[in-house]
Amino acid sequence: MLSTRRASFPNDGRVPRFDRAVTLSGAEVPVGVLLSWIFGVLFLPVTLLFSWVVVHPQEHVLVLVWGRFHRLVREPGLSWVNVFGRKLLRVSTKMQAIDVPRSVVADGNGNPILVAGVVTYRFADTMKAALDVEDAPQFVKTQALAVLKQVCSRYPYESKTGESLKSEAAEIGREMVALLQSKVAVAGAEVQSFELSDLTYAPEIAGAMLVRQQAQALVDARKTIVEGAVEIVHEAIGLLAERGHEIPSAERPRMIGNLLTVICGDAHVQPTLPVGAGMGTDDGAERDARTVKLLETIAKNTTKAQG
Repeated sequence: MLSTRRASFPNDGRVPRFDRAVTLSGAEVPVGVLLSWIFGVLFLPVTLLFSWVVVHPQEHVLVLVWGRFHRLVREPGLSWVNVFGRKLLRVSTKMQAIDVPRSVVADGNGNPILVAGVVTYRFADTMKAALDVEDAPQFVKTQALAVLKQVCSRYPYESKTGESLKSEAAEIGREMVALLQSKVAVAGAEVQSFELSDLTYAPEIAGAMLVRQQAQALVDARKTIVEGAVEIVHEAIGLLAERGHEIPSAERPRMIGNLLTVICGDAHVQPTLPVGAGMGTDDGAERDARTVKLLETIAKNTTKAQG
C-alpha cells in the first residue's frame, strides 16, 4: 500500500524542516529518491551511461540527491549513483599549502612591518568542508590572514630583553597553528604548520631602521674591541712586571694610552716620540738634549743636500 505523510526532523531548535516521504511496503522512501528512480527507469540508457562516478585517490565525493545528503563515497574507483537529481561535491584530503600574502601590520612597538606566511593543512572532515562552509580553501586562507595579523601585532620586530618576531619564530608559529586550528575546525580542516615566510620593515621606515641597526652594530663592535683591549693591556703590564721590566708610575698612563690607541684605532697608528722638558729627571733632560741635537744635524744635512 502506498501512502504519503509529512515527516519532521529535529533541526537544533530552529524552525523544523519538513520533507515528503512515501511509504512502500512499510518502508519510508524520500520522494526525491523515488523520483530519481522513476526518471532512471524512463530514461534507462541515459541512466546506465551517465550514472558512473569516478573517485580519485585521496578524494571524497559527497552525493546530494535533490538537495539532500545521500551518501559519502570514500573508496577510489568507479561508483554508481543515479544521475537524475544528484549533485557531486568533491573534497581533496591531500596535504595542501597556501601562501598568505604580504600584509602591513603594526608590531608590538607600533612600527609598520611587512609579514607573509605559509600554511600547511588538510581536510580531515570532508562533510564539514563541503556542507558547513562556502569555499573551504578560501575560508582557511582568509582565517590564516586574520591570525597572521593578530599574532604579529602582539610582538615587536626585534628585542634584546624579551620575545620578538625574529628571535621566537618557532614559538610564534606554534601559537599561530593553535589559533588558526580553533578557527578552521568548523570547516573540518587540520592545520599542520604555520610559518613566517617574509618579515621586513615597511618601506616608509626601512631606511631609518637600517641606520639604527648599523649604529647599534657599530656600538656593539666597539664594546667588544674595548673589552678585548683592556684585557690585552692588563696582561701586557703583568707580563712585563713578571719579567723584571718595572714601569714607573709616571710612564704607566702614557703606555696604557698608547696601547689602547693602537689596539682600538681603525687606521694604522704612527708611533711618535715626545720632545721637550718636563720628564722630571736629569736623565730625561739629557735625553731631550740629545734628541734636539740629532734633529738639528738632520736638518743641516737636508739643507746641504738641497743646495
